[in-house]
Amino acid sequence: MRLLRTSWPRELADAVSTASREATGSKDDILAAVQLTNGRWAAGTRAAVYLPSDSADADRRVGWEQIERANWDAEASVLHVYETTDFGTPLRATELKVEDPDRFGQLLRERVDASIIVQRHVRLAGKRGVRIVARRNPAVTDAAVTWNFVLDKGLEPDQPGVLDAAESALRQVRDEFGI
Repeated sequence: MRLLRTSWPRELADAVSTASREATGSKDDILAAVQLTNGRWAAGTRAAVYLPSDSADADRRVGWEQIERANWDAEASVLHVYETTDFGTPLRATELKVEDPDRFGQLLRERVDASIIVQRHVRLAGKRGVRIVARRNPAVTDAAVTWNFVLDKGLEPDQPGVLDAAESALRQVRDEFGI
């Protein structure tokens, strides 16, 4: 059986190769890419996703462990990619206007899921609580683990005791998993 390899535009492959060498010291090949309706590209490798930046001639390298989630709006033909941020700050959102995310969308889902090593919901007030997530780059076996938590709707960090309870829940989950 012979596998078909999609060829990417040389400029995209060169940009991803250069960015991966600068970030990690090694080359990372494109696994899937999608052309945006404006002619630019988004690409995914084993270690990161490359998203268009504000600069027309550069892309942003974002490790898979830094992607909170993504969703596809078929009606608007927009793939929304949300990056994790420090607690209390809004997620960074990137909108990719594409005809069909196809293989790139599949890779996005697979690599984001692979970056999650622990995910636990801890109740704080009734059914409301905090979602605690530990992530690491799925392409690096000894990658550092990053932890974050997201409060359920209806819970605010400025409510008395909520932030302390969420931080306590984070410590308990970290201790439970020894990470």
